[in-house]
Amino acid sequence: MKITSTFSVAGRCSLTGALGVIVTSSSPSVGARCPWVKTGVGAILTQNVTDPRLADIGFSVLENGYDAQSAIRSMKETSPFPEYRQIAVIDGKGNSASFTGNQALGVHGEFHDKNVVSIGNLLSDSSIPEAMGRTFLQTEGEPLTERLIRAMEKGFEMGGELDQEHSIALLIHTDDPFAYADLRVDYSDHPLEDLKKLWEIYAPQANDYKVRAVTPDFAPSYGVKGDE
Repeated sequence: MKITSTFSVAGRCSLTGALGVIVTSSSPSVGARCPWVKTGVGAILTQNVTDPRLADIGFSVLENGYDAQSAIRSMKETSPFPEYRQIAVIDGKGNSASFTGNQALGVHGEFHDKNVVSIGNLLSDSSIPEAMGRTFLQTEGEPLTERLIRAMEKGFEMGGELDQEHSIALLIHTDDPFAYADLRVDYSDHPLEDLKKLWEIYAPQANDYKVRAVTPDFAPSYGVKGDE
């Protein structure tokens, strides 16, 4: 069995309440298993020996008015194998918490502060999560997506995983019940660079897709054949 590694950042914008996560892994399609966001409720990361079902438990706790630490506690107590899990939560008020089980893979680390939480396993340096989290905090006032990408860049600069990263995902929720951005690179030798290119393409259109969903009569042209 191939052992894969993962590191990630979840953040909240203190000005808008927007929530987002960015996560990368040496395994394919990390975006299908690890990052979860609900508008106004919170952001959750489930990784290491991943159990995506834990996210539903965490969101249920948050939606009942409890904080990030309570969500972590419930996710741990509900899992029959908490020692294999690495999880992180930010609630809608910016409280954050994380947990790493004693069976976490290789060198691992975690960091949480107001409006940010970062975790990682099989890392080249245990201080990577803290460095990513502090990079996020230092970019306060910039757009949330850019802050998350900057934080992830810091992780890559410090050496990232022991194995090569192959997939990456970025998930952002603003004030609508659907994602503002949900971008994934499922397998690549250069996942971060590919994600940055995707964001460059998508960013100028992101708000247009929101307008088309909420107020289509005010939507700009689709710019496709037949839409004259």
